This record gives sequence, C-alpha cells and structure tokens, in this order.
Amino acid sequence: MSRTDLVIPSEAVAALRFPPVSLVDGGPAEPMTVRPWRGSLFRRSAPVALPFDPASAPRVRKAQSVQRLEALLLGPLRLVVVAVGTVMLARTWLDQSFSFLPYAAVFAALALQAVSAQLNARVVLPQYPRARKGGALAIRDVPEEVARQWTAMNPAVRSGTDAGGSR
Repeated sequence: MSRTDLVIPSEAVAALRFPPVSLVDGGPAEPMTVRPWRGSLFRRSAPVALPFDPASAPRVRKAQSVQRLEALLLGPLRLVVVAVGTVMLARTWLDQSFSFLPYAAVFAALALQAVSAQLNARVVLPQYPRARKGGALAIRDVPEEVARQWTAMNPAVRSGTDAGGSR
C-alpha cells in the first residue's frame, strides 16, 4: 500500500471535513479528539477531531498520555537539568577546580532526551498529527486512497510531494 503525507493549513482546521475512514489503514473509523503534537514546550495546540480505527485508538490515547508527560514533566525537567548543569559548570570553571557533577547533569539531560525519543518512536503513531509553524497540521504516512478522499473533501488540504515542509 502506497503512503503519503497530508498537510492541513491552519485556516482549514476549523472547518475540516473528513471521510469515515482511518488515517492508519483506510478501514472504518470513528472520530477521536486529539491535541496535535507540537514542537514547542510553551505553545499549546488546539484539539482537533480525526478518524482513527478502533485498533489504533489505544495507541492514540497512549500518545496523548506521552504528550502530557513530555509537556508537564520531561520537557521542564530537561530545562532545569541543563540550567543547573550550566551553573555548576560555570562555577567549576570560575573556581578553577574539577568536579564530575556538571558532567553528570549533561548525562542526565541526554538520558531524558533519549527517554523522550524512545517514547516518541515506540508509542506515537506516525499518523498522529503534528503542529507546524503557522498552525498547520502535518499527518504522515497516510494511505494514498485516504489522502485522495481528504483532498477531495477539503480543497485546502495538500498531500504527497506538494505538501512541502519538513517532518
């Protein structure tokens, strides 16, 4: 089955119509309200209803939990660890001494990033919507037949190579 990407411009999100087929496999689906994955720790995305099949629904709910974990715990914790590590490193340099603590903080920040990346890779579906700059939504790895139905129902939605932008 051939797959493509969908990009939904921000102005089209509010009036979005979608076929009753799953974004994952093209089978029958029910709409689920999801909050798009965002690239910023501080920017919050508006929820959007998208069709997912019953088999994918548990993974979508897990992805929403991972997103909350990322936003409420892992992201801020990474910022704190990097800030504390930077202060410790500066203090060590000013005192002209040596300490393993700044390096432990760097290791902790890298470990938090690795945990976050693994959760993203293992739990979040490729079809989970991701917020782009300007408020557009990107949905990756959609079956081409489903993408054709989406673009037929929503002229502003782009698919395939003309979707543009980075993942």
